[in-house]
Amino acid sequence: MSRPVRPPLVLSSTFVFDDADAMDRAVSALDAPLYTRWDNPTIAGVEARLAALEGADRGLLLSSGMAAVHLAWLAATEGGGPLVVQEAVYGGTEELLRALPWPGVRRLPIEGMIEAAAALPAGAVLHLELPTNPHGRLVDLAALCAAAPHVTVVVDATFASPVLLQPARLGAALVVHSATKYLGGHHDLIAGLIAGEAGLVARAWRWRKVLGPCLDPAAAERLDRGLDTLELRVLRQSQTAATLAGRLADRLGAAAVHSPSLPSHPDHSLARRMMREGLCGGVLSFSLDDGAAAARLMNALRVIQIGPSLGGTHSLITRPAGVTHANVPAATRAATGIGPGLLRLAVGVEPADRLWADLGAALDAALSGALEHR
Repeated sequence: MSRPVRPPLVLSSTFVFDDADAMDRAVSALDAPLYTRWDNPTIAGVEARLAALEGADRGLLLSSGMAAVHLAWLAATEGGGPLVVQEAVYGGTEELLRALPWPGVRRLPIEGMIEAAAALPAGAVLHLELPTNPHGRLVDLAALCAAAPHVTVVVDATFASPVLLQPARLGAALVVHSATKYLGGHHDLIAGLIAGEAGLVARAWRWRKVLGPCLDPAAAERLDRGLDTLELRVLRQSQTAATLAGRLADRLGAAAVHSPSLPSHPDHSLARRMMREGLCGGVLSFSLDDGAAAARLMNALRVIQIGPSLGGTHSLITRPAGVTHANVPAATRAATGIGPGLLRLAVGVEPADRLWADLGAALDAALSGALEHR
């Protein structure tokens, strides 16, 4: 006997049965695949693998990270509690918050988050990003969940990946990811993940069945392949990002560089305690004087490519104010430190010295251009 190294890819949208009773049982008891919008063997296998990585009861794959955030909120707020969202979040999350009529939404800043969460009403749903996009801020999640056991905590841990942080093990009810990023890791799929308590994930599954944001099995198979190298990639990307953050801080000044790997970052000590080996992921951000300098730097790069997204094998740089947070109101961007000179660097798997040579040369071009215009 033998078996394939890779799990089989089941592309069928529809499953057939030997008799009518068996199909009826599949509908009522969910004891067999029926229709890929409901379930699929390939997708289910990857969901189980991801749940194990997260230390969660159950996983649920969706068509995008934004679908994961949306369905997590729908599932968590079914009990009628208010939705409370961290003040500084990814621009797409901000758009979702503003696009739909979430009743009684509140916003909480990072500072004082634990005390504020403890004061929330029973049944409230609190959405966090750990680390935040793009400044890498952190909250002591275990302390927050202990202080607010009456709150359903939802954590977007896309920037960390389960390699560095497993929020379900620290008390979060649900974890969401844009699986497009580190989980897939190769810039070739769009997917989202919800993982967490079985009852809440079951609610999200019902919303997936009704609204239809299911993942294509072929994308799930690519995601499964990406998981084979997840730890190798994330550890290398995190180490390289820390190296680049340190060199940028030496060049620009620590105040201009945002990475929890730096002692100057407000959450550096927490990162050393909460994140695996004190590693903080492959994303960092840094500020130049203005948008013109930021554009000069981006245009001078040769190895690092200009593009949105993160977590893949290729290093990418973007301007949050013009891309990831472009549809966030200008006042909100200003209040959360997203100015025109802020750049977000998502580190790939290229050698650190090669990336620094590219970034250093681009910094020379950007800063010399600033001097020429004075």
